Amino acid sequence: MVNEELTELTGQFSGIFVVQRHQARRLHYDFRLEMDGVLKSWAVPKEPPLQPAGVRRLAVEVEDHPLEYANFEGGNP
Repeated sequence: MVNEELTELTGQFSGIFVVQRHQARRLHYDFRLEMDGVLKSWAVPKEPPLQPAGVRRLAVEVEDHPLEYANFEGGNP
């Protein structure tokens, strides 16, 4: 990501940061950041690394979710 884009995104970050384990058709992880009153969301097909330095994971942007998704467990709210 270009530095200007990263600065633009972090300027919109409101404070909620969520990583949720999600068993759908395939196990994956949902990464969500609160921005502009919604949770911007990405699906990450592999588990988060235990040692994050230097480890990269594919993240596929998916549709925005309402803020209520930040605290749910089990099925979608």
